[in-house]
Amino acid sequence: MSKKREELLEQIWAAQDTAYDLMSEYDSLPHSYGENVLYQAEAHLIDRIALHPGVTVTDLANMVRKTPSACSQLVRRLRDKGWVEQVRNTANNRQVMLCLTPAGEHVYRDHAAFDKQCQALTFRRLEGFTEAELATYLSIQRRINEAYADDVRRSREYFT
Repeated sequence: MSKKREELLEQIWAAQDTAYDLMSEYDSLPHSYGENVLYQAEAHLIDRIALHPGVTVTDLANMVRKTPSACSQLVRRLRDKGWVEQVRNTANNRQVMLCLTPAGEHVYRDHAAFDKQCQALTFRRLEGFTEAELATYLSIQRRINEAYADDVRRSREYFT
């Protein structure tokens, strides 16, 4: 491998680390969506429940790659805030389905509008790149994501 290529790959690695750190920090902070304040994890659950009304906590956990216990705690918090309701499945009394309350639907719409605004700001920052450059970046990012997925798979296999 050439020295220049190695330097570029190391810069990509460092940029990925920086992106991860910034996303982790962002996710750890509360955010204001309209008149409501919530964390990213809460907003993402609200999004999933809005898109999949009647979803169970177990299915939700699989969607967001969290444990059912962690999802259950988040759902309880959302329920206590009046944004989510739990409804027993009439066909299977042991199954509890989740839906948004009208207040939860309002939070969902506010979060979706906020996401659109953030996306528009990011897209504006990328206006100087050609379609070919964006396609190249996307190809590289997908390959990096494959490597991350392999790391996750190997770790899961090691500990299961």
